[in-house]
Amino acid sequence: MTNTEMIESLKEQLYNAEVTYSWEYKGAGLKHENLAKWGVAITSSALPFWFIWYVTDMTTSSSMFWVFLVIATLMIFAARYLFFSDKHRCHHLTSLGIHYTEQDMISEVAYTIARGFAWMGIAVCIIAVFVLGPLAFVGAGAFALMAFRMTNFHPTVDKSYVLMDGRSILFNLINDNVLSFTVPEKGQMEYKGLVFTSNQQEKEELLNHIRSLFHDIEVVQIKRRNDQYKHPIYQRDEEEAVE
Repeated sequence: MTNTEMIESLKEQLYNAEVTYSWEYKGAGLKHENLAKWGVAITSSALPFWFIWYVTDMTTSSSMFWVFLVIATLMIFAARYLFFSDKHRCHHLTSLGIHYTEQDMISEVAYTIARGFAWMGIAVCIIAVFVLGPLAFVGAGAFALMAFRMTNFHPTVDKSYVLMDGRSILFNLINDNVLSFTVPEKGQMEYKGLVFTSNQQEKEELLNHIRSLFHDIEVVQIKRRNDQYKHPIYQRDEEEAVE
């Protein structure tokens, strides 16, 4: 049996195994991920507006200035809550690991509005090309690309999993409600993954359930996620790669 076939077999067993504990998580992800998402949304939406304003003769009294300003503002919120939306995850712990579903926290009404707004944005971009000339392609093109992506917005549910056994190493981020899993044989099995909880109490409860199922699992306390790479197992992998 190949490694891929073994993983598929374990994955099937994981989904068929009895669920011993379930929990939900709603949020952006890691502790500073919310701020990062806002930063990307503002930058990606504001830069095209700033460029058009810079290379044209638009003034604050120009109607086109206010049209693009409104669009840029709407695109900031659209980017944050549609392209970089928070996640709703439903986790299930079993004796073979954790499987969970992940869905963007976007209502169907928002999808409908987004699709309508996208077509309106495309129309405005086309008008801008006729009004400002070919130079508008540089700025308005970014709006148009984002708008085209939004015309086919529909809700999707993704399935993920983290396979576990007694060899797994669990990194507990003490300053965040996150658990990070890895396995000693780097790349050997798909054991790696992040699991989110809503608060510290829920995380402690999850840890207790994991310890009851996997008595020999190693739990390592870390302050930052990157601290896990200081663990001896990663140093061993680097030494083996050099050899």
